[in-house]
Amino acid sequence: MKWSTPKWLLNKYWNLTLDKLAPAKFVEIDGVKFRYLRRDAPPQDPKQFSAQGQEFHERIEKLSGSSAVDIGANIGSYALRLAKKFQTVTAFEPSPLHARVLRSNVKLNKLRNVYVEEVALSDEQGTNPLYVRTGGATSLDPSHYGLKYDKVVLVPTGKLDDFRSKLGRLDFVKVDAEGRECRILKGGTETISALKPILAIEVHQARIPSDGTCRCETCIMLKSLGYEVEVTGEFSAVGAVHWTWATPHERRAT
Repeated sequence: MKWSTPKWLLNKYWNLTLDKLAPAKFVEIDGVKFRYLRRDAPPQDPKQFSAQGQEFHERIEKLSGSSAVDIGANIGSYALRLAKKFQTVTAFEPSPLHARVLRSNVKLNKLRNVYVEEVALSDEQGTNPLYVRTGGATSLDPSHYGLKYDKVVLVPTGKLDDFRSKLGRLDFVKVDAEGRECRILKGGTETISALKPILAIEVHQARIPSDGTCRCETCIMLKSLGYEVEVTGEFSAVGAVHWTWATPHERRAT
C-alpha cells in the first residue's frame, strides 16, 4: 500500500481488520452488560429514549409476570431487561450474527430464563431472504426505508402461533421487526386473542392521526383484536416510526 493512499481507504481497511480481530465491543448500562458489534451503534441508555418519548423501557420497568416475548430482539436491549421482570423471556432474532451476540449477552449476564429462537416471525412458515444492513434496519423487506443492504442470508420464518404451546401464559410482547408488524400480528392472531398480552410495537411508518390515536394498518388491526391503542411517541429520521402501546379491553381469565 502506497503512502499516498487516502485516509478514508486506510480507515476502511483498519475497520475491516478490527471487525475480524475484535468484532464485538463492550458496554454496561444500568447494571446490564452488553457486547455489541463494532460496526453497529452501541446500546443507548433507555433514559435518553424515555426523555424523548421513544421506545418502551420506562413502561416496561413497571411490568412483571410469567412470560414475555421479544420479537426482533437484536442483541438483547429489551430481552435482557425483561428477564429481570418476567419468569421466562423468548427472544426471536433471525440474523445469525446478532443472534450469536444475543446468546453471548445472555451468558454474560448469567441469565437462565432467556430462550433465543433464530426465526423471523411472519404470517407463514418457510425460508426467506433476510437483507442485512450495517448499522441496523435489517429486514425481510429489501426496499425497507430505501436503504441499501450489505448482504443477504436465508433464514427460517414462522408464526407466533407455532410457538403458543411453548409460551404458556403470555403477559407481554414487544415487536420491532422493521416493517413486518402486520404480518407478525396475522401470524399470532390465535395466540393474541386467547392470551391477551400487552403489546408494545414499534411501527415503521408515519402515524396517521385519528381521534387522538392512529389509523395506520397496524393500529387498526390491534383495535380489531380488542385492544386499546395508545401512541406513546413518534420520530422521523431515515424513515418514519411511531411507538404503539396496546392494552386488551378484557383481560384473560387467570
